[in-house]
Amino acid sequence: MKRNPIYIAVLLLILILSGSSLAYSQEEEIAEEEEAAEQNTIKQLISIQQLASLLNSPGKECIISDYEIISTDNDGDFLIDKVFFSLYQLSPSSEGTKKIYFYNCDFNLSNNTPLKFTNWQLTKLKVVGCQFSCPLEFENFTLGREQLLFENCVFKNDVDISNKFLPANKLKFKNCKFYSTLNIDVSLESLNIEDCNFIADDKIFSEKDEEGISYQLSISDKNIGNLTISSCKFDNNGDENIFSVDLGNTNIGNVLLDSIQLQVLNLSSSNIEKSLMIDSLFVERYIGILNFDFPEKNTNSSWSNLGGEKLAVFREGEYGTISIFQAKTDAELSNNLVYNDLMSAYNKFNTLYHDRGDIRSANASYVEIKDIETRKQKFEQSVNPSFNNLINYKLNVFLRYFSDYATNPGKSLIQSLWVLFGFTFLYMLSFSAWDGMNYKYYVSQFGILAKYVGSKDSLKKVLENKRELNSEESGKYSEIDSFFDYYQKNGKRLPHLLKLFGGPLTFVGKIRFDFISRIIRSLNFQPKAWESLGTIEKLWSGLIILLISLCFIAYVFIVKFVNSLILSLNSFVVIGFGSLPEQENSLAMYLSIIEGIIGWFLLTIFTITLFSQVLQNA
Repeated sequence: MKRNPIYIAVLLLILILSGSSLAYSQEEEIAEEEEAAEQNTIKQLISIQQLASLLNSPGKECIISDYEIISTDNDGDFLIDKVFFSLYQLSPSSEGTKKIYFYNCDFNLSNNTPLKFTNWQLTKLKVVGCQFSCPLEFENFTLGREQLLFENCVFKNDVDISNKFLPANKLKFKNCKFYSTLNIDVSLESLNIEDCNFIADDKIFSEKDEEGISYQLSISDKNIGNLTISSCKFDNNGDENIFSVDLGNTNIGNVLLDSIQLQVLNLSSSNIEKSLMIDSLFVERYIGILNFDFPEKNTNSSWSNLGGEKLAVFREGEYGTISIFQAKTDAELSNNLVYNDLMSAYNKFNTLYHDRGDIRSANASYVEIKDIETRKQKFEQSVNPSFNNLINYKLNVFLRYFSDYATNPGKSLIQSLWVLFGFTFLYMLSFSAWDGMNYKYYVSQFGILAKYVGSKDSLKKVLENKRELNSEESGKYSEIDSFFDYYQKNGKRLPHLLKLFGGPLTFVGKIRFDFISRIIRSLNFQPKAWESLGTIEKLWSGLIILLISLCFIAYVFIVKFVNSLILSLNSFVVIGFGSLPEQENSLAMYLSIIEGIIGWFLLTIFTITLFSQVLQNA
C-alpha cells in the first residue's frame, strides 16, 4: 500500500513538534528543580569562633560556603571594647599568605556589632553572594596583585576598607547593594564600582548624625591609580543630609564616570592627573568643584553631564555641616570672594571646551555663566542702582531671550520671524496703499451688493454702472476695447511678428473680460428685487449672500496678509534704502519706521551671532 507523500510529511512534522515540546518541557522541569534546590539550600549556623577556626585552618586556600555566621556567648575572646562600642575582630593566628573565598554566606551578628578583619596577608580575597547585616571592616591587610572582589553582595550596614600602608591593591565591587556608607580609606592601584545600587536606609543614617552630612560612597584623602564608577544608582530617599559620592582631596590618575544617577558629587580639592572621562552622569542637586583640578588635554565630558547650574562651592561648617554656594540668593550674591571662586570654575570648563573644539558645550556653559552674571547685575541694581548697570542688565536679559547671549543664531532668527509676523498683524489692522483696502473700499463693495439685491438690475449692469462712475477705469476699458477692434479689423495688414505678440495679448484680454463677464452673468442668482422674492427664494438668496460674504472676507484676509507680510519684510530689512512704501501721515508709515529700527537692531545681533558661531567652528 502506497503512502501519500503529503500524509508522510505531515506525520513527520507532528513528530518533530512533539519532540520539541517534550524537550522544552524537560528543560523547564530541570530549571525548576535547580531553582527549588537553590531555594531549599539550608545554611549551616556557625559562630565567630568557628569562623576564625576555618580562616586559620592549615593550607594556602580557604573556602567558606553556605554558612550563616552568628555571635554566641562563646565568642567573647574576639570581642574588642572600643569605649563607646564593641566589635568582633578576626586576625590571623600565624604568619603567611592565604587565599580566602566566601560564597553564599550570611553575617548576622547580634546588636549589629561590627565585624573586623585585620592584619591579614592575602594573595586573593573573593566574596560572592554574601549578605552582611552588621557593619564590616577590613583594616591593615596586604593583598597581592590579585584584586579584592565583592560580587552580588548585600551590605545592610557600613563597609569600611582602610589601611595604614600604601599597597598597590585592586578593589572591585560588582552588582552589589549598599544600604549605608561604603568608605574607602586606602590607596589603591585601581578601584572599580560597577552595576551597584546605593539605597540609603534612613534609620542607619539617622543614628550616625542628625545634623551633619553623610556620604553613601566616600573615597577621600587617598591616592587612586584608576577609578571607574559605572552603571550605578544612588538613592538618598529624599534626605537632604545624605550626599552621594565624596571624592574630595583625592589624587586620582584616571577617572571614568559612566551611567551614574546621583544627588550630590563632591570633587572639591581633588586632582585628576592623567584623564577624566564622564558620560551619562545625571546629578540632581550639586557638584562641588572648589579647587578641582583636571587635565585640560585629556578631559572628555560634555556640558550635559555638568550643566543645569549644579556646580557649587562646598564650605564646611560646624558639627560636620556643609553650606552650599551657587550664587542664587541675595546673601550668596553679596559674597564676592566665593562668587569669584564659583565663576572661576565655570570659566575653567568653558576654556576647556573651547580648546577641545566642543562648541556646543562651550556655548551651553557660556549661557550659564551669563545667567549668573545677569543675576549678579540684578542684585547690584537693587543694592546700588545706576543707569549704566540698568542698561547692561536689561541688555543681558534681552540677549538671553533673543539669542542665548549671541550663541544661538537659529533662536535669533526665530525671534526675528516672530517680530516680522507681529508687525504683519499690525499692518493688517491698518490701511496700506499697496492693497487699497480701506473703509471707502469696503463701503463701495457693500454698496454694489446692496444695490444688486435691492433692485431688478442684473449684476453685470450694476458693475457696468459702477465702472462708468470711475472715468479713469472707464478710459482703460474703452482703450482696450478700441485696441481689440483695431486689431481685428486690420490684422491682415499687420506684420506677422506684430501679430505674433498681439495674439497672446488678445487672448489674455478676452479671458480677463469675456470670461469674467460670463462668470458675473452666471452669478446672477437673484434676477428679481428682494421684496419681490418669495419665502423659499429669499432663503436661497440669503444663503448665497452669506457664501459670497464669507468668500469676500477670505479674499480680504488673504490679500491683506500677503500685502502686510511683504510690507513688513520690506520695512524690516531695508531701513534707510529708498522711500517708505506708505502714504504720509498714515499709521502704516509710522509702523514701518518703528519696525525698520527694530529690524536693524535685531539683524545686527543675528549677524554677529552667526559670524561668531562660524568663526568658532572654523
